Amino acid sequence: MLRSFWLLIFVFILFIDTGVFGQVLESGTFDDAQELFFDVDEIRFKKPKLLKPEFHGFLSLEAPFSEGKDETEKDSSNIFKQTELTFWFGTQILQNLSFNSELEMDDGFEKFEIEKFKFDWNIFDEKLVVSAGKFYYPMGIERFVESVPYNKLIDRPNPSIKIIPGTYSDVGILLYGAIPAFCNTRLKYEFAITNGLSGPESKGEQGLEDNNDDKAIGGRMGIEIFPGLEIGGSYSTGKYDDDEKLRIDFIGADVIFQKWGFEIRSEVIRSNVERSKISGGSFDRFGYYFQASYRYSPEINYLSYIEGVARFDSVDPNDLVTDENDADRIAFGLNYSPLEHVMIKCEYEMENEATEDIEKKGFFQVIFSW
Repeated sequence: MLRSFWLLIFVFILFIDTGVFGQVLESGTFDDAQELFFDVDEIRFKKPKLLKPEFHGFLSLEAPFSEGKDETEKDSSNIFKQTELTFWFGTQILQNLSFNSELEMDDGFEKFEIEKFKFDWNIFDEKLVVSAGKFYYPMGIERFVESVPYNKLIDRPNPSIKIIPGTYSDVGILLYGAIPAFCNTRLKYEFAITNGLSGPESKGEQGLEDNNDDKAIGGRMGIEIFPGLEIGGSYSTGKYDDDEKLRIDFIGADVIFQKWGFEIRSEVIRSNVERSKISGGSFDRFGYYFQASYRYSPEINYLSYIEGVARFDSVDPNDLVTDENDADRIAFGLNYSPLEHVMIKCEYEMENEATEDIEKKGFFQVIFSW
């Protein structure tokens, strides 16, 4: 199966390099496509072309080269169960009004999810923007790179899945912007009111469903000390039970540094979950990660860049219970891009769960973007 997998990759690379897709890029049909592919949120025009649709996306294929011992994870050997196809669509409706959306299909195209469907009204030169619709909830910074083309490893940090509920998109209203401050610094802010979450599942992971009329309120404040260095803090609160009596709070701190091909990012996340004494009492959840990477771009044929990545993360979804959900993990990755729109990732990780032996796993991933 792995031989067929890599044969498919080779044929696709040849198609991009010599076929119709490469001719489209060379013709300039996509208007600076090499700068605009991946996420429509990143598209910026000096003079926006009104009602001109932008359509981008990616296809990712994943296969293991070393699997863990957990029998529940053996499905990872099925390549097509690890396939993800994502479409981004957006357009500039008016000079200060835009629309963008994101549709994600994974689990072998069996699961469909609208991650984003929002309108952005730029009231004051990106110092004040109002979003309405469905968007990523403004908690932490990992959400900016959770999409496969942006994530420097194949897995995401455990705290971003087991404390913050994975790809946490919600429906509501978001205010955000960036304001120039003293000594060339910039203050960035995000504030949202959304439907909110349901309570933690049995494994401690947060439910994404909205099960009551209470609204979640939260956001993030960050300061860009100089271009490439930013620190920030996030907070969110809302009632999660059907009767609107119990509250869940999130608080986090983050830092990111990007310069000269280096990137260092880190987050600390804590959450308090109110719970009745009959159910075991309230508990805290805590996690953090530290990730460092370096990208080298030699600008030669069939080598757009090569990048090394290392990450350590730790998570405790319930401080009252010690089980396999309490885990420390270290991961190493190597990324290679033979062409502008093709990425190949390799990751090897070692996870130390509180009640289990150290588990080792390795994965390959290939991403085709447009």
